[in-house]
Amino acid sequence: MIGQIEAARQWWLSRSDRERVLLAVMLVIVLGVGGWYGVVSPLRHAAQAEQARVKAAAVRLVSLKAMAAASAPRSGRSVGAPQALVEASAAKAGVPISRRRQDANGGFTIWIDAIDARALLPWVAALEQEGGVVVADFTASRRDGGLVEAEITFAGAGS
Repeated sequence: MIGQIEAARQWWLSRSDRERVLLAVMLVIVLGVGGWYGVVSPLRHAAQAEQARVKAAAVRLVSLKAMAAASAPRSGRSVGAPQALVEASAAKAGVPISRRRQDANGGFTIWIDAIDARALLPWVAALEQEGGVVVADFTASRRDGGLVEAEITFAGAGS
């Protein structure tokens, strides 16, 4: 290694002053071009890509906030007790309620003996979003044939 350094030093010293200046200028230019295209340009492109991602994320955030506000429960729509809303919605959706119980604290519990979960869960979600009631408790267990039995307790949206 020391021999190679000494050989390079001897080569450098054997050059004239004019050749050394030209070689130094050429080295500076090569390092500058390499630095520009190897460091500065990729960093600039990465920064522009990140700025575009931030703008897209901000647009998505505004969109999601608008959707969340639109799908929030509308407590102003439910003026009646949860019982009336749940029973009317169940009759409209064809959900078979087998038993019902009105609690003293305003809650309303229903039991469903057999229903497809693909019908039950969207009904409960829609009822909660549009009906102004809140699901206070939900218990479901699997039955034969892909059906479930469920016990659901609803409360008013203000509860």
